[in-house]
Amino acid sequence: MILMAVALAAGVASAVDFGATADFASAYVFRGATVNDGLVFQPGATISGLPIPAEYGALSLGTWGNYDIAENTVGKHELSEVDYYATYALPVKVVDLSATYTEYHYLHGVPTDREVALTVGKAIGETGLYPSLSVNYGLDGAIEEDWYIQGGIGHTKALSEALTLSSSVKVAYMIDDAGPEGFNDATASIGLAYALNKNWSIKGSINGVAQLDDKVLTDDEYDKPVYGMLGLACTF
Repeated sequence: MILMAVALAAGVASAVDFGATADFASAYVFRGATVNDGLVFQPGATISGLPIPAEYGALSLGTWGNYDIAENTVGKHELSEVDYYATYALPVKVVDLSATYTEYHYLHGVPTDREVALTVGKAIGETGLYPSLSVNYGLDGAIEEDWYIQGGIGHTKALSEALTLSSSVKVAYMIDDAGPEGFNDATASIGLAYALNKNWSIKGSINGVAQLDDKVLTDDEYDKPVYGMLGLACTF
């Protein structure tokens, strides 16, 4: 709200973009580990195009949450997590390069996790292919001094003026400060997005998760090889 007021006062509010998502998923899976193996609701919101000179890059802010519709590990239906993040896209033309700071707040007594990430990606011409690599480093909490390195490739294809097909494959390597290191998980996703109008769209996806090393992603953590997601998105 403060940033919105600043933008309005500066007379550049028209350059600021707001987005929101409301997703239902058949499970909550994070980096291969199953947080909740039942139905969850996951809303999110972003503010981008904040008023900084284009030659200095771009800044966006966002929040994301998880509400357990199915009982979670402590037997409750509750809002179990709220995350906050800030992403700075560096003014680099050769590739897409960004840095992100994230705080993961858990609402049932678990200490907050904090991490920084550097992501690089590049669209390959008009093919719709987009390879990327992200390097995440834990600053605090259970992920302190842990590295999560994920590389992959995504593809998007317009099937019609309103319908878009997207898919991706990613592989992640984990360096755990308190445990073994190695390949953690591989994920694959295929989804469709349908634009209802200029601002609103609906989307759905099927997501697969593979356990690559049971010493890194343990059997206790890995539970859901496949889960689905259905959601609504808007931008204005």
